[in-house]
Amino acid sequence: MKSTLHPLLLNEGVRGLVFDLDGTLIDSAADIIGAMRLTFATAGIGTLPDDYFPQNLHGTTEGIIRFIAADMGWALPEDITGLYRSYVQHQLTMTERSLQLYEGVRPVLEACRDAGLALGICTNKSHAGALAATEHVGIQKLFHFITGADTWSHAKPSPVPLLETLRMLDVAPDECLYFGDTSVDAQCARAAGVRFVLFESGYGDPALDTLPRHHVFGHWNEMWAGCDSPALQEG
Repeated sequence: MKSTLHPLLLNEGVRGLVFDLDGTLIDSAADIIGAMRLTFATAGIGTLPDDYFPQNLHGTTEGIIRFIAADMGWALPEDITGLYRSYVQHQLTMTERSLQLYEGVRPVLEACRDAGLALGICTNKSHAGALAATEHVGIQKLFHFITGADTWSHAKPSPVPLLETLRMLDVAPDECLYFGDTSVDAQCARAAGVRFVLFESGYGDPALDTLPRHHVFGHWNEMWAGCDSPALQEG
């Protein structure tokens, strides 16, 4: 593996990096769906098929709950706070977890930390869920600050959580890159005035095609000098 980080990360105008979590640093789809399956089943709403995979894994937890229910034709209570809390609890207490880091993530994060870059996470996972996931895969201590969907007054695609994360890192929007895999991430970055870096091997969604990005890559090993990634449009 190359020992020098990609010039994108060592640009003199970059002081901090913020990352989405699910679909960007970790592959957690099976865990998300598993916790959703338990949530709907224990609430007596319905049973998800074993091979079910929702088209929406890029919104908030509440948004995914509503999407799956609509997709399955299930009625939901007007207030789904209980379902949200149930989902978070199931996600935290699942005995079998399949989430894992995407290949190449850890050495890149370690090199970025060693290069003196401020590192943060801004995710639509609950804060407790984000802490549990990053602890499970052994990267939590690499980050200076972790923001969850419930850390601030708004979740992505609002710019609020990203801007607040940058404030905690003491990094200005024009000194940061935000790494994500969906249109929610791209919209959040654009609204915050932060350059968006797309990890195109994540979960994605069709709306991404309409949104600007500063850089695109498909494998974390491309974050080393000498590893080429596709030519990108500036945004």
